[in-house]
Amino acid sequence: MPTIVAIKAADAPQAPKKLSKVAEQMVNALNGLKRDEVLKLTPDEGKSLRGLKTSVGRITSSAKITVTSWDDGTHVYVQKFDK
Repeated sequence: MPTIVAIKAADAPQAPKKLSKVAEQMVNALNGLKRDEVLKLTPDEGKSLRGLKTSVGRITSSAKITVTSWDDGTHVYVQKFDK
């Protein structure tokens, strides 16, 4: 049986943040991929490929999804690995 202790909310670590709407869409898209599918992402106007790849890395890391990503100079491609 675990030890159960009531403590003040201020003494507890901060709860994990909920995924943003964009992050949630990305996670849903990745989880919906078939084995032979890859996500093709286009950065928003004025945004960089590097920034998009960084965002993908942060989102997938926090969602504990293993991926590989690469770009062709215009788009970022993301492939999910099954565990």
